[in-house]
Amino acid sequence: MKVVQDLKRDEREIESLKGRSKVVFVFIILLILAGIFKIIQLTVLDQNEYITESDKNRIINLPLFPSRGLIQLEDGTIVAENIVHQGIFIRRNIIEASNDQLEVLYNKILPDRSKINLTTLDTSLEKVWLANDLNEIELSKYELYKNSLPDIKLETSLRRFLPHKNLFSHVVGHLGRITREDEIYFTSEKYPLDSLIGKVGIERVYEKPLRGLPGKSQVEVDVFGNKIRQLKRDLPMRPFNITLTLDLELQSLARKELANRRGAVIALDPNTGYVKALVSSPDYNPNILNGSEQGQSFDNVFENQAPFFNRAISGAYPPASTIKPFIGLLGLEEGVVTPKTIIEDKGFFQIKEDGRKYRGWKEEGHGKVNLNKAIVESSDVYFYELSSQLTIDRISNFLSQFGFGSITKIDLFNETKSILPTRNWKLGNIGESWFVGDTVNIGIGQGYITSTPLQLAVALSAIVNKGKIYKPQLVINSGPRVYTPEVLMEVQIAEDKYWQVIEDAMISVISSWNGTAHNLYKANGIKIAGKTGTAQIKSLTDQDLTVREEYEGVRENIKNRDHALFASYGPIPNPNLVVVVIIENGESGSAVAAPIAQQLIEEYQLNIHNNE
Repeated sequence: MKVVQDLKRDEREIESLKGRSKVVFVFIILLILAGIFKIIQLTVLDQNEYITESDKNRIINLPLFPSRGLIQLEDGTIVAENIVHQGIFIRRNIIEASNDQLEVLYNKILPDRSKINLTTLDTSLEKVWLANDLNEIELSKYELYKNSLPDIKLETSLRRFLPHKNLFSHVVGHLGRITREDEIYFTSEKYPLDSLIGKVGIERVYEKPLRGLPGKSQVEVDVFGNKIRQLKRDLPMRPFNITLTLDLELQSLARKELANRRGAVIALDPNTGYVKALVSSPDYNPNILNGSEQGQSFDNVFENQAPFFNRAISGAYPPASTIKPFIGLLGLEEGVVTPKTIIEDKGFFQIKEDGRKYRGWKEEGHGKVNLNKAIVESSDVYFYELSSQLTIDRISNFLSQFGFGSITKIDLFNETKSILPTRNWKLGNIGESWFVGDTVNIGIGQGYITSTPLQLAVALSAIVNKGKIYKPQLVINSGPRVYTPEVLMEVQIAEDKYWQVIEDAMISVISSWNGTAHNLYKANGIKIAGKTGTAQIKSLTDQDLTVREEYEGVRENIKNRDHALFASYGPIPNPNLVVVVIIENGESGSAVAAPIAQQLIEEYQLNIHNNE
């Protein structure tokens, strides 16, 4: 019985084993089938997808950049070009592991150069430049030791170069690495992270035509990023050259006469708006920033001089007495004065409401003055009286027609708007109401009003053209695009004869014995019209002292000394050049600024004659 039971149990176990074996077998078959299906899927069904992904990994697109367009003058003089540059670099991510190679580099190849400061490296850049603009000796040494410097590479490229160095720095500008701010400015452009773009000046404003359009090189690389072969090459689109309106001799003379003093010179043709000279001092050498020339680092250099600050378009100064011809013209236009109106200048003007006295520059006064004499001798009291009758509302509205308080729209970057004050402006910015004393100060170009040298030159061109003002331009053409003279605005005056009244007075500033710029007078010289200005930096407020006593105390500190201005045009009767000169802390417009303007007008006539 027991044997039968054991046999039955064995049969059941065998049947159970057979069942489990069948399940395992089926499972194995399913796994095999699944594997076969996956192989078919990878090799057949999804073949195209995986081939595409593989191509993405081994094929890369590299941008091809054209050489930057040239910047030149009308006579063909090159202002900015491209030169071959040879520099040594190392990848930033391996620099710390390459100390031995760096020691060899600086000891054997570059013994006269300073080592890089690892703490100041820009972590966003892939390449770290160890040396730029290698000379022949350094190149020879590199070739000798390069096998022992596998991580340090030599690269040949084009760098921006200005043959005249500092001369055109504030016009042309320089290149620099692209920043987040630049990316916002050039929203429609795609730049690689280490791209060099125009940072200021013509280089920035005309970045697109100067840069051209990049091409593309399609390259096959291995897993290590090494190039295997080139698959496709689309050449970049050639950039355009830029032609400037500047006159080389005039630009050179302006910079020479500034003689490293802080200031600016702007000269333009009032009949076209074409800028013939634009100089700001101090200046700088763009080649150093472009990496095309070795030189002193700009860190902490001229920290108090601001060499990158373009005073010609961004320096906002009180226009001082150069505003008087415009205030006089408004007085005629409004009928407040006539050419024969006489005002007694006793050396001061007193406001009836509060009894405050406003002193003129000449303590004893100018006596009886009309408009002509007031401009010729620069009577402050005359214009105190006139402006108090005109009111700030009429003054602001009138001056705005000449472009004061607005940008000129010149084709440069970072032009300053300056200040043309109104009642609302003072309330919003100072938090105070407008007073008669504020208007009185505006009448002599002091107080809240400011202007750039360029804005003053543009406004002055309206007197030359009897109201017509052309937009200032630095570029004649950029490739196929030609820039013709463009009228910026027109000032309407009821009587054209009023323009001549103002011009006659400005001519007499130089030609009359009592003119503030009579020192310029030459009996047989070129006739010019002009107006001196002395922009006060520190107010003279102590009424118990004389002007001379108080001013002598102020001028002990050079930075408190007045700015010297001269606004002029010539030759008369057919002016072709407006010149504005400002010398910071120069004190005397007639002695310091005026001679520079005169030389530029005379030089320009000589240049025109020689080119005929």
